[in-house]
Amino acid sequence: MKKTIAVFAAVASAGIALGAGSALAHHSFAMFDLSQHMLVEGTITDWHFNNPHSWLYIDSPDADGEVQQWGFEGAARVHAIRQGVDGTTFRQGEFVRVVMSPLRDGRLAGAICFVVKEDESIVQPNDGVCNAPQTIERWQSNGWLENAANLDIHPAADE
Repeated sequence: MKKTIAVFAAVASAGIALGAGSALAHHSFAMFDLSQHMLVEGTITDWHFNNPHSWLYIDSPDADGEVQQWGFEGAARVHAIRQGVDGTTFRQGEFVRVVMSPLRDGRLAGAICFVVKEDESIVQPNDGVCNAPQTIERWQSNGWLENAANLDIHPAADE
């Protein structure tokens, strides 16, 4: 009986250790260019308040005025809720300004840092890719939130 308990304990410990390693390594931010923040503005087409990550989709005009769909990865539900974001935070048809770190490969997507809503409120459905309070302060103090145009890019940190 003692041998059975010891084997069970060893198997359970190994399972927990493997699970913890997987949880810690479930996502790398290497696919995002964290050295820059980009402003993308447009109209919300979809808000997926899911696990393991939420996703915000907007239609945004490119430099030639053609509308393109952008996707932005946000926080997991539990983390987003702690930041005051839930399934009703964004609504289809709402105009938003998203500050994010773009994908390195050039696809029209990125990791959310913060979002400015139509009513000028700022929400932070991010998943640790930026220090949102500091980044918001930086964008405000530089006047970028008031003056930045769609698709403007700024460095993520002071140089």
